[in-house]
Amino acid sequence: MFFHHRATMACSSQDGEIEADNAWSSMPNRVSSFQCFPRSEEFSAKRLARAGFYFTGQADRVCCFSCHASLEDWNKEDAPLKRHQQASPNCRFLSCAHGLRASDCTQSPVYDEEAEAMEFQLRTGAVVDQTIYPAVAHMKSEEARLNTFSDWPADAPVQPEDLAAAGMYYLGTNDKVKCFCCGQQLEGWEPGDEAWGEHAKHYPNCFFILGHDVGNVPLTTPSPRVNGQKASVETFEGRLESFRGRQHPIDPERLARAGFYSTGKQDHVLCFKCGGGLKGWSPDEDPWEEHARNYPGCSFLLAEKGREYVNSMQLRYPTGDHSHSRPSQNGFSSHEKEDPMTKLEKLQMEKLCKVCMDGDINIVLIPCGHLVTCQKCSEPLNKCPICCAAITQKIKTYSA
Repeated sequence: MFFHHRATMACSSQDGEIEADNAWSSMPNRVSSFQCFPRSEEFSAKRLARAGFYFTGQADRVCCFSCHASLEDWNKEDAPLKRHQQASPNCRFLSCAHGLRASDCTQSPVYDEEAEAMEFQLRTGAVVDQTIYPAVAHMKSEEARLNTFSDWPADAPVQPEDLAAAGMYYLGTNDKVKCFCCGQQLEGWEPGDEAWGEHAKHYPNCFFILGHDVGNVPLTTPSPRVNGQKASVETFEGRLESFRGRQHPIDPERLARAGFYSTGKQDHVLCFKCGGGLKGWSPDEDPWEEHARNYPGCSFLLAEKGREYVNSMQLRYPTGDHSHSRPSQNGFSSHEKEDPMTKLEKLQMEKLCKVCMDGDINIVLIPCGHLVTCQKCSEPLNKCPICCAAITQKIKTYSA
């Protein structure tokens, strides 16, 4: 059975309480319900509506259109999103539109309504990041970036080759580097830090890290290393040789074909091209899939498997949904639980429906919470095209 949401107006019952219907999935309709809200001077209608609430018409009671949690007795210090999460930590709307999950601990920084509004619009597809990339066009060549490291501190724990491959170039002061794409800086490198991992951790929405085509020109002759030494791991044979005499849960040939070589420590492997590390392998894991899930911007991966494959892996296996976990240490990707909506938000930057690749994504599928289709492509669906979960509801996202 399909559920289509209508932009109908709210109505009032005989006792004055506003009755809810499917129109509350519309942000504008939720906003309009607060016209007579008694605490409007302390809480803007848009702020409450962004948190999923509509006004019930009784005292200061509000209700979430998605999980139906009701809240009242508001104090001026209250944060609508935080109160909503505390009352209903598994609310689908919170996970879809705000990336909040039951395990999250909502912080309480100084409230910035403009920043919250922009974050909400980005997550729901109302706006798209239109920033011009790359930020530093003359450093789009990996060779040009590598050439900036002539005075790189000899005792720095991160190698220039790894930093250049991760999009960074040296600014000539201490150990400060800058990304050619997002323009953000990193410094204070410590033993165990890994260039790609630190870039992804601090600036996860950098388009280069996400694998977008931002004009990067990789080295034609990479210079990978094993334990800091030059090695021939740019070749399949060289990578395979690194596993000689070592036991590994995954067939070394499969790992080598996916670009990985052994570091010589337990089951730790590194990609010869992007420097991305993985450990804690299970026998049923696929090296190509793990490469695509954790290091989607790797030029070797994109050249071998294509952008469509990488995108499909990002959607098919959100990190938090993966059945295996790995302890994070020394810059190695750990498959630690991560909000699935974070992954979807990254792909949503491209905004196109993943079914027709033409219309804009604007339908959230319930209960799985995937946001991958336009309204037209969602109409014939009764199962999610990503996870095959039965669809019980289809919610259209609206501009804030």
